[in-house]
Amino acid sequence: MARSQTKVELPCSIEYVPERDLPASAGNQLYLDYIAGAPSARRFYGHGPLDFTAALAERQAVPYPRARLAHLLEAYNAGLGAAPEALAGARDLADSDTYCVIGGSQVGFLGGPVYTTYKIVAIIRLARRLEEKLGVRVVPAFWLASEDHDFQEVNHVYYLQPDGEVGRVRFTWNEQGKPISALPLTPEAQRAANQYFAALEPGPHRDETRALFAPRPGETYTSWHGRVWADLFSPQGLVLVQPEVLRPLAGDFFGRALQQAEAIATALAQVAGELRQYGYQPQLTSADAGRLYLIDERGRRLRVDDAPTHVERARRQPEHYSTDAALRPVFADAVLPVLADVLGAGEIAYQGMLQPLHGLFDVPQPVLFPRPHYTVVGPEESQALERYGVTARDILTAQLDPAGIFRRAAADHDRAEFYRARSEVRKALEPLRERVERIDPSLGRTWEGTLAKALRAVDKLEERAQRAQLSQSGRSRQGLHALRNALLPRGRLQERMLPLPHFLNRHGRPFLQLLFDAGQLCRFDHSILTLEEADARG
Repeated sequence: MARSQTKVELPCSIEYVPERDLPASAGNQLYLDYIAGAPSARRFYGHGPLDFTAALAERQAVPYPRARLAHLLEAYNAGLGAAPEALAGARDLADSDTYCVIGGSQVGFLGGPVYTTYKIVAIIRLARRLEEKLGVRVVPAFWLASEDHDFQEVNHVYYLQPDGEVGRVRFTWNEQGKPISALPLTPEAQRAANQYFAALEPGPHRDETRALFAPRPGETYTSWHGRVWADLFSPQGLVLVQPEVLRPLAGDFFGRALQQAEAIATALAQVAGELRQYGYQPQLTSADAGRLYLIDERGRRLRVDDAPTHVERARRQPEHYSTDAALRPVFADAVLPVLADVLGAGEIAYQGMLQPLHGLFDVPQPVLFPRPHYTVVGPEESQALERYGVTARDILTAQLDPAGIFRRAAADHDRAEFYRARSEVRKALEPLRERVERIDPSLGRTWEGTLAKALRAVDKLEERAQRAQLSQSGRSRQGLHALRNALLPRGRLQERMLPLPHFLNRHGRPFLQLLFDAGQLCRFDHSILTLEEADARG
């Protein structure tokens, strides 16, 4: 696989935070137990996250449709303008000793949240590692989940506003209900892209980033994003996969899915019950899970309810059908020689329900490999953290105490003066209590209210003095809020909110190289990447 010959370094330090320490991970116990190696979780998966040798042995006798697969993928990637390294990888899938590492994501606007990029880089890194470890050809592949029809999940992008708040740009489409693959590159989508880059903070690489993501004539929404990923990662050998490209290979799979509709529903219901017995929350609870969709003459996806009547048509015309979330991974594993699937925490949790479905289709479940999780701290955020005397870990683990920060920031002698003032106020008012209560016992409450009001006035004066003092040193409550939003936007992990253009605008393409070099790929902790200014050499 080709690698860049010239590196522009982004100096970086890495701090690891256990996933269990992040409030964002608290609700996914199955994932946490899976990466920890708990037997209660591992029983729901075909392999542990590092069982690559066993996964390879399982696949060596599976009859994949290799020749047709390789032909379809080479043609598709060539149409995206992919580099020779990716086209060679597609061709290599025709060989019986070639396998792949895969991952996928919805086709999010402007690349979607940056975790999609983290997943792609991990796919490429893991493929390289497995080639060395297993002695077989391993091709990195990325699945563009363009069959999904939940438009509301892909029609927006977030950005940081100058005031430190989180802004959003979105666009509309009057054909909602159709798969995203049917979405043209509408004027509304192009206007939204322009609006995003106009709102993006001025960065040293904004023009370059905008040019990379600029739509080109003749592109659809999906091919636009496929071309961007090909531009960025096909020189590293990444092969892009789109569901409709593989549908000609799906006739037998779709037919079996329709014939086994009841068995699939039973298997999912059974594993859901087992998950509950072990204290886990099943992710696929709909009675409709595990069914196919029919793509009608208007391009809409309609769930197939009368499975037996569709069996023969699905075998003859698989291009008119598509999978749901439960069957999509099983279909991918049936046509692609997947050794490992790089997944996020939520994906690993729901695929914990799919091992019985793999059995129904005689398809081995691959290794489910947790993708890396990053929070990126740029030079500006590093300076702000130091200024406020907090750490990125404090913010991510909800240990941030804004009130305490500002109390600590006030000068010791000022705190002492205000403490003395409160004491004097109490001392001055205390003699009046007994006197007013002798006049009228009910005035005791009035005295208490007067004292509280006086103390609140001192507190307010102290707060204003602290604010003025902090402002003089470049610190403010708004500034602290902006820092928190930069690392944990709206209380959500940075990687789930901010898109790749945000980081390329700031750091340029060296940011991608940083991801290829960052940290231990097989360490399943959250990584805080603290960046320094780029080294412009080379």
